[in-house]
Amino acid sequence: MLKNYFKIAFRNINRHKGYTFLNVAGLAIGMAACLLIALYVRNELSYDTYHTAADRLYRVTIDIQSRAGNRVFAQTSAPLAAALQRDFPQVEKATRLHKQSSQLVTYGPEKSFYEQNFYLSDPSIFEVFTLPLVKGNAQTALNRPNTLVITEELAKKYFGNAEPLGKILKVNNEPFEVTGVSQSLPYNSHLKMDLITSLATWDKQDWYKKDVADNWHSTMFYTYIKAKEQVNIPAFEKQIVTAADKYVSEQIKDWGVSYYFFLQPVKAIHLHSQLKDEAEAPGNAVNVYILMVVAGLIILIASLNYINLTTAQSANRAKEVGVRKVIGATKRPLITQFLCESLLLTFMALVLALLVVFLTRPSFETLTGQTYNFSLIFTPQYILIVLGITVLLGLAAAIYPALVLASFRPVAVLKGSLSLGTKGAGLRQVLVVCQFTISLMLLVGTIMVYRQLNYMKSQSLGFEKEQMLVLPVRGTSIADNYEQIKSEFQKHPAVVSATTSASVPGQEVNNFSVSLKGEADDKGQSMYYLFTDFDFLKTYGIKIVAGRDFDKTIQTDKESAFLINEKAVTAFGWATPEEAIGKKLDAGFGRDGEVVGVYKDFHYRSLQAPIEPLVLAIVPWRLNTISLRLKTNELPATMAFVQKKWQELFPQNPYEYAFLDEEFNKQYQADEKIGRTFLAFTSIAIFIACLGLFGLATFVAQQRTKEIGVRKVLGASVANIVSLVSKDFVKLVFISFVIATPLAYILISKWLENFASRISIGWLTFAIAGIALLLIALLTVSYQSIKAALANPVKSLRSE
Repeated sequence: MLKNYFKIAFRNINRHKGYTFLNVAGLAIGMAACLLIALYVRNELSYDTYHTAADRLYRVTIDIQSRAGNRVFAQTSAPLAAALQRDFPQVEKATRLHKQSSQLVTYGPEKSFYEQNFYLSDPSIFEVFTLPLVKGNAQTALNRPNTLVITEELAKKYFGNAEPLGKILKVNNEPFEVTGVSQSLPYNSHLKMDLITSLATWDKQDWYKKDVADNWHSTMFYTYIKAKEQVNIPAFEKQIVTAADKYVSEQIKDWGVSYYFFLQPVKAIHLHSQLKDEAEAPGNAVNVYILMVVAGLIILIASLNYINLTTAQSANRAKEVGVRKVIGATKRPLITQFLCESLLLTFMALVLALLVVFLTRPSFETLTGQTYNFSLIFTPQYILIVLGITVLLGLAAAIYPALVLASFRPVAVLKGSLSLGTKGAGLRQVLVVCQFTISLMLLVGTIMVYRQLNYMKSQSLGFEKEQMLVLPVRGTSIADNYEQIKSEFQKHPAVVSATTSASVPGQEVNNFSVSLKGEADDKGQSMYYLFTDFDFLKTYGIKIVAGRDFDKTIQTDKESAFLINEKAVTAFGWATPEEAIGKKLDAGFGRDGEVVGVYKDFHYRSLQAPIEPLVLAIVPWRLNTISLRLKTNELPATMAFVQKKWQELFPQNPYEYAFLDEEFNKQYQADEKIGRTFLAFTSIAIFIACLGLFGLATFVAQQRTKEIGVRKVLGASVANIVSLVSKDFVKLVFISFVIATPLAYILISKWLENFASRISIGWLTFAIAGIALLLIALLTVSYQSIKAALANPVKSLRSE
């Protein structure tokens, strides 16, 4: 019997190739889209799960509360790790990490590269994280100063097939001995570490011993702990909240600040941590959830589309059912027949979907900027889920038409007194409305993502970023000759101005505690610092609103002067910028000085974050970036001059450059990727809906063939016939618009709350999306409408 069911199923598939193609193609594309999203989601959820003790690994972070509010940092102070290990028996092992900016690494005269993922660490890193060494001894690899652990890839890069242990690499011209070679951390790690050197390297530095080693107020280190087994983490976290009070309670009380520590599960950092000074740009749980919802909506559209077409097509088989019932068929085998056919189609769609995923995976990896492994979703658990959904979908699509057709009275069907076209019409209209409601919401969301991105890119940032060339200086100190270097570049007439700084807008800035000397106790603040030279504000076009700029002729400006922004004025509680002038600051990096000027606020971070207090100070040994403002004319010649001058000034350093506007916009790369991904899947959803609409338009045109023929005989024009066939679909799109608009508005409003600077939603976005979807729907049904309108009425009425 089962063999007979499938034989009939294949005959029906062969007889109705067009409907079969639309059904299977729409469902397969929807399944493929969901499988691709599943790859992305599974990848995002798998971060840091590879550690053997992943459930016991935590990062300790700090919430610094002051009069200006609270600021939560991923980094903490140098002495915290040792204090946790010493004071709390729940801690099995603690370790510290400090991420360095890009470092110049050389081996011999020929191999010289800038390396990005460079960390300093305690030797205990190997006891906290799963970081196997393929060469060297984890117990001793980082015990001594100037020792270095590198990955297998870097060992191959610098030493080829030679033995790396004992080799000397120069980091910023300082020799380091390679004492270990590690496996590379997996791609799904929130830490990307290619080179790790011992923190003992800093122990011999005077500045470290004086200002950092015992300083509870400087946030420079990522502190990780491995908790002992069976530890009550919530109770333990309550104990460490005020861990600093044991050591510096009087000082933080005098400053009017509070330090509160809390734990982050390492497995949650990638998606659920958006703290200041993250080691790597984190993922976004909201984006993951959005894509999960999109996947659900796409498979829902595909399912509705499949059910809709199946229901419509089943009416054409009413006579078959009538004949089979006349010769003795009962309801049960008829229902089984339809269910088997539906399951066959859904499994055909699943096979096609897997093929589509295999073929489109490279494009999807380019779209999202990630690499995926099929093993992430082809686990027994995921296979069972996919098969279960496929079976449920096949049964759900067939159960309604199966029950309806199996209940037909054969006499009515064979006499032709049963109106087949109206059976299930109401259900089909509801399903079409659902499809286009979802499509419209996705389309509105896509438009809003791109509008928000364009808004952030086009907003005034408070400084001039165009034609600003940025030259990072790595591995070489310019503290003693930065003015001379600037003057060398300014010899070209196209170089309008030059400045040096520790970083530029869009890059990280330092954070230190600061207090007012001789003021009330509650004036302590945690603030960002940007170290510059005398020409920073002038080069970047940032205006002074009170006081003055740094002055080269005033010796004390280099040693004890500060500039602050308007936000810092507010944070200290001053009524006007003028009130800040002359105030004495005690900075957290060992400098006392006077506020000589207040400059206008500018966005030194992306528009996703609010502007916060920022202090400028001249600290030559921190300067490692050159900024050149260029004229736009003869840019190629200017760039050639800059490169030649660089090679003269820094013959050992590879030449690298970037334009500031491009670098600043890199902060929006994650949003751009999610926008492109959203656009791709929105297009897929609309395409699937249109496949269904095309099938339904074909069905409607076939059902109304004789009506259209009569109307043409009575004088109806082509336009009248097209309008007749299309108007019902236009009504459904309008109903979808009415339902989707408030839902989309609510969801987009919630999404925009993630941005400090954001657009207003406005009615125009909804109007554009609605008109676009209406035009798409009209184009989809126009082919069948025009075909029906142009058909010869004689053929359709011949049987009459």
